[in-house]
Amino acid sequence: MDRSLRFYCEVLGLELLRRSAKGGAGLASAVLKVGVQEINMFSDPAFAPGRPGDNPAGIDHFCLEVESATIDDLVGALRQAGVEIAKGPVQRRDGASLFVSDPDGCRVELIVKK
Repeated sequence: MDRSLRFYCEVLGLELLRRSAKGGAGLASAVLKVGVQEINMFSDPAFAPGRPGDNPAGIDHFCLEVESATIDDLVGALRQAGVEIAKGPVQRRDGASLFVSDPDGCRVELIVKK
């Protein structure tokens, strides 16, 4: 959870609304603010993905619109934070985007709108 919160809050700039831990088993949850929406994150140390190479999250990716002057500014900020860019930037009809992976391997598309 700490690793994920550093990525989403410190690197991507999402706001931590609340966080909780349940007992000593390492179960934890957090709620992050994304614009007027929220993302609920859960951590369970007993979680075991299927076969090696499987997508542990069960999703391909999700997309966040970020406030950045340009895609080049976003690339620079990510590199400065030590985040590897997995793909892109690529031009979209409504802006430019790139892909990164969060600490658990979930792909996150970041888009800078025109």
